Amino acid sequence: MSATLAESNLQANVIRETGEQYSLAKILGIWAIVALPMGLIHWVVRPILIPRVHMEPGFLYLILITLGLAWEGVVAYIILRQEVKPFTWVHIIDRVWLHTPTNPKTGIPSKWLYLWTIPLLVILEGGKPFLDQLNGPWVKVLPFLVPPPYTEIESLAGPAVGQWWLLGVVAAIIVFNYLVGEELIFRGILLPKMNGVFGKWDFIANSILFVAYHLHMAWGWPSMLLYNWIRPWATKRFKSYWVALLLHGFIDSLILIVLFTMAIMGLV
Repeated sequence: MSATLAESNLQANVIRETGEQYSLAKILGIWAIVALPMGLIHWVVRPILIPRVHMEPGFLYLILITLGLAWEGVVAYIILRQEVKPFTWVHIIDRVWLHTPTNPKTGIPSKWLYLWTIPLLVILEGGKPFLDQLNGPWVKVLPFLVPPPYTEIESLAGPAVGQWWLLGVVAAIIVFNYLVGEELIFRGILLPKMNGVFGKWDFIANSILFVAYHLHMAWGWPSMLLYNWIRPWATKRFKSYWVALLLHGFIDSLILIVLFTMAIMGLV
């Protein structure tokens, strides 16, 4: 009985993954509609507004990036609204793989599989400092990619003292970056629909698109290319958007909350 159930689960996963797949044009179109606004914010809107708006440059840049992420949340909602019929929570869960991780061999969900995120997080977070060194030669060849100091979170340490409203911006960043915006677009909406074009390499294609999406952080492309593939690979392997959220947002969200709270309190 359990074997039959496992086979049914596996067959259901295959149907979900290969049926009604996106075309290459649609994949690139969704990429463009979220990537180009972020690039526009960084390369066009930022240099126009920063000298003209009487606000701490780092605060203004943070708000602009947050608005870009919020736009991605709007795009995600529009896409799901068009695709998920009927538009119910149950059908949304299935569309974006919002399931308990599934054993890739048996097709049986198990909460124990969340434990896989621990070594993967160790690899991701432990490898970043070393891989980030590759970004140095990259920006030496293309020095125009070097970001202004106010775009770095460290620059807000002084100006942030007493600015408790910044925690509201941080909350918005967490929501639209890791929950219903950036991550949802790439791991929840695109990844399950890329197999038809890219086959077994869909997670690699997803990773490359995700890196290229960071037009506003192009100075970090070399390191991102080398470690980012782990997230879509794990998401696809376990057919779980929760895995993507844990690998992308868990540590980053904690760091943002702690750093900004300490900065606001004048402890950084």
